[in-house]
Amino acid sequence: MSHKKKKTRASFGATAPPFIDYLKEILHRYPDGQILKELLQNADDAQATKVVFVHDERSYGTDSLWTDELRKYQGPALYAYNNAAFSDDDWKGIQMAGRSIKRNDPTTVGRFGIGFNSVYHTTDVPGIFSSGHLGLMDPQEKIFGERVGGWQWSLDNTEDQEALMTLHDQFQPFRDIVSLVSGQQWSKVVMEDQHFDGTLFRFPLRHEASEISDNLYDSHKVAELFSSFIADAELCLLFLKTVTSVSLIHIDVHGVVTTKLKVNCSVPTEVTVESDANSTIESLTRFKLITLNSEDRKETKWLVTTCTMKEGTVENLDLLAKKLSFLPRVDLAFPCGDRRDCSESRLSCFLPLPNNEANKTGLPVYVNACFGLTDNRRHIKWREEDQKHDEHALWNHLLMKEVLPSAYVTIIQDAIKLAQESVLPVSTVYDLWPDIGQVQHKGEWYAVALDVFHLLFKRNVAVLSLATDERQFVTPSEAVLPCNGPASVDMLSAIRRTLVSFGENLVTLTASVGKAIAKAYPQAAALTQVTPTFIRDILRRNDLRNIDKEDKLYLLEYVLGDGQYNELKGLQLLPVSDGSFRSFTDREEDTALIDSNTFPRRPAFNMQRQADGCGQKEIIQGHQH
Repeated sequence: MSHKKKKTRASFGATAPPFIDYLKEILHRYPDGQILKELLQNADDAQATKVVFVHDERSYGTDSLWTDELRKYQGPALYAYNNAAFSDDDWKGIQMAGRSIKRNDPTTVGRFGIGFNSVYHTTDVPGIFSSGHLGLMDPQEKIFGERVGGWQWSLDNTEDQEALMTLHDQFQPFRDIVSLVSGQQWSKVVMEDQHFDGTLFRFPLRHEASEISDNLYDSHKVAELFSSFIADAELCLLFLKTVTSVSLIHIDVHGVVTTKLKVNCSVPTEVTVESDANSTIESLTRFKLITLNSEDRKETKWLVTTCTMKEGTVENLDLLAKKLSFLPRVDLAFPCGDRRDCSESRLSCFLPLPNNEANKTGLPVYVNACFGLTDNRRHIKWREEDQKHDEHALWNHLLMKEVLPSAYVTIIQDAIKLAQESVLPVSTVYDLWPDIGQVQHKGEWYAVALDVFHLLFKRNVAVLSLATDERQFVTPSEAVLPCNGPASVDMLSAIRRTLVSFGENLVTLTASVGKAIAKAYPQAAALTQVTPTFIRDILRRNDLRNIDKEDKLYLLEYVLGDGQYNELKGLQLLPVSDGSFRSFTDREEDTALIDSNTFPRRPAFNMQRQADGCGQKEIIQGHQH
């Protein structure tokens, strides 16, 4: 006999949280300052080239509406337009909160599934007009009926066409902005084309608390959004794939239109450097011109290198790339002719990450990559104690260790090629080098800088500019490094002229490049450096008759600097009172003019002293120079 009894079963199983709860969680985790960037990301993914943000302070009529419940959404609004039309998948995807249809496409930026939903910081009822439809979304399900989350009008439906044309107050906000940003006429789009070749979002600003948020959005907050975007506008176009123009427009309550910002990016196609076919990376170096028109006009020429690690080069990188659907690619950008402090350079994940200390690298280049980000998308993940096995943190580590150094060496080598072709000033090559002083307290970025130097020196790349012809470069092992001790400008010039005349590979160095060589070059002590000993050896091996008298005196002063007077013998640098020079010998009767702190080069002194070197008594005679 069975003892089983029938009973009412309770619901059991994993379920998704209600959409409103999901939205609240998004708004809690993701700050509203990123809204415009999220929308820009989505536009770039859609392969748009033009984006326009509009802040419209006007309020529209409420007489002819689809339903009275829409009355309170006829006020001021934020708009986002781009010139790419929605596909059928886009219409589906925008309704799939948190389940992005782009998640497995590593070429898209907005793969996170939360980009669009961040707009609920500002609004309760977003509207979308694109391709063949106009839709309003209502997550609170209060406007169009019970359990109805929105409404869509289709341009190929006769009844919907009539509504779009006759409900003037309801659709006037879309009609006005469509005309402003695209130049297209509403009646033609709706009745003739039955297709809008672009996408226009409308976000009526929240002016009373709702179930979604109690964050009220007024004109002041939209102005802050615009100001925040303007601060990063130049960087926003730097690493995007297709968007080349962004504008910010303000319309006041009287309908006066003001363009607050227009930023454009152009890519001159005549100057590009591509990687060798045999390289382990695919690289492309080119220029990008970014022009900002705001209160002032500013144009910056950027040198941008894009490097992708070829499959089969680093196994762990390949495995993670497939698993995470990420690209093993790093972009580096350097502002040419713009002496920026390295402390300004920061990270981008397609768009610039927040401008805080954690996202600043201390490098002279701006770094972009498909990074694994923290949950709030404000920082990249590092392999810290509690994230040793985090795949996103491991991915970032591999990018930094395997891809970024190769990309960095590539941008330096490509800059050298462009400098040799007189496309870039030679100074740019050294400006690109990481500055040890700027990164030494930046942990991970200090390690990256050292990896860059180690790879650069391991490849024995010709990266040092010759003093005799700055557009010629030699490897460190071939170079004669300038002296790093105390010396006057005149003395250094005399040394330079002498070594160049003797055909030595004297190179010019900046202080930071000198530090890099001293810190990271293997067996740096074995490199050839200008020292008193080196100069004495060079002078012994060469004919000094063509060296200027003044230069000889500076050379003498320099070779005396280390106090090794016993090494002077045989040098034809011994000045005598008739203005000629003889070789140093150990004969007492030789006369020498020695300039020192004790006996500066001035007339009116004549005395004798026993020399420390060469074993002779020297007569120091006053001589006007």
